[in-house]
Amino acid sequence: MRNPEKIHILCFGASITAGHYCFGLKHHPYAQRLKLRIQEALPSSDVKVEIDGLSGDRVLGGEYLSRLESHLTGNESPKYSWIIFQGGGNDLGCGSKPGPIYDELKKLWKMAIDGGANVLALTVTETSNESTQMKKRYDHLNQMIRLHGDEGFFVADICKAVPYTSMHPELRRKVWDDGLHFQPTGYDMIGDAIADRLLEIFRNAPIEKPQL
Repeated sequence: MRNPEKIHILCFGASITAGHYCFGLKHHPYAQRLKLRIQEALPSSDVKVEIDGLSGDRVLGGEYLSRLESHLTGNESPKYSWIIFQGGGNDLGCGSKPGPIYDELKKLWKMAIDGGANVLALTVTETSNESTQMKKRYDHLNQMIRLHGDEGFFVADICKAVPYTSMHPELRRKVWDDGLHFQPTGYDMIGDAIADRLLEIFRNAPIEKPQL
């Protein structure tokens, strides 16, 4: 495998991307662990990781579109090798249906790909909400994300990697914070899952486009 000389990653999303915990008084972004893992695995590569996580933001009617546009404009093109997308959970929590959320996510993913980046979409992590209807909505949106296909598009299933319901209660107390967000241990687990997926992609399908 020929390692990318430069890897410029944008971690883009809402509170999960920001690393929100302790009622938002503290932050521990998964990007910290992600950068460490990628740099350790590819020591000859120049790895740069940016974070744009806006707590409470929604894909529908929120600032996702304008925020993404601000990152993709400028003289440097392409600016990012990879954009890691996290989003949709706040929309589901506010009662939005999976279909419209997915349609809007597709527009954002396409914008990123058209801007020269590869996209790594994250599945939506679980919550402590035990509503059967809510669980169906989460499962539906995640299945659409998993099945989406496009050139330059990939998925990291962090919902499966860091579950809530199936996790042992003792471990859950160390990983989860408030039933929606994570503690630093949980965010590090997310960073590990994303790093594992990216390194798998580099091994199996080397991407030439990110050579900036």
